[in-house]
Amino acid sequence: MVKPPALFSIALVALLATSVVRADEPARAAKAAAEEKVEFLRLSRDDRDRPLSLDTSIVEYGRPEDGTGTGGRLPLQVDLVAAVHVGSQSYYDTLDRLFADYDAVLYELVAPPNARPKPGAKPSGAIGSAQQGLKQMLGLEFQLEAVDYTAANFVHADLSPKEFDAAMKKRGESWWSMFMKLMREGMARAEREGRQPGGDVSVGEMLGLLFGSGEARQVKLRRIMAEQFTDMEVLTATFGGEEGSTLITDRNAAALRVLRDQVAKGRRRIAIFYGAAHMDDFDRRLRKDYGLQPRETVWLEAWDLREPMPAAAPRR
Repeated sequence: MVKPPALFSIALVALLATSVVRADEPARAAKAAAEEKVEFLRLSRDDRDRPLSLDTSIVEYGRPEDGTGTGGRLPLQVDLVAAVHVGSQSYYDTLDRLFADYDAVLYELVAPPNARPKPGAKPSGAIGSAQQGLKQMLGLEFQLEAVDYTAANFVHADLSPKEFDAAMKKRGESWWSMFMKLMREGMARAEREGRQPGGDVSVGEMLGLLFGSGEARQVKLRRIMAEQFTDMEVLTATFGGEEGSTLITDRNAAALRVLRDQVAKGRRRIAIFYGAAHMDDFDRRLRKDYGLQPRETVWLEAWDLREPMPAAAPRR
């Protein structure tokens, strides 16, 4: 039997990974931005604290001097486009429309260099199978099937399977060790905060949800999952930080090598399209290594968490 903590750990790995207002004074803006905690995933609620949606952000980064006529360098804009790997079709349609305006969209995919997902292709491996299962349970779409990766401005920016395996071997990691590390961190955090690791859901209730049917059951599952996913500190503590990991640190480094290449080729407006769990590390690296600061944030609704409307009574 899969207990809720294990279920949520599997889902967290499979699915992941406040507006900033421009100021008139560049120095003051840079200082404020450096202190600003940027969010990449949020749970929106109504005034009665009921969940409305799970949202991801697009955060624009630029140099403090860009647009001021100083600095002597061409303007550079890098947007961190946080993603959840299953979402509504309208969510991915919106992303496709926004991607068309970039010079380059750097995308994640552990695959051979320049690989592009084929429309309708099914993912392989344990993580891909987990994502497909979540797609069905939650009544959502799978990112690799819903996003148009054939667009001319899409650029592969990730490790190859061979590079990924080599990086894991170098770190002494395995999928099992990463899963157990995430489990331990999640349970330890829950214990410190005096709550259940999987939330206030019993095993019996969870089994009923997993094997039930209907839209109401899908919304209930989305709400439970969304409550867990917004605790990004669990993922950061597990796979980020000084020690890092293959899953986030090494893959992000590969993406930033591609970013440097694209900037050298003259691309000035670039998106990094990665899972939300990767974004804290990207945020730190863009500030430290590129001198970029967050400027504006746009939020997109990825999951609808509203209660479904009751079915109309049949007319007599």
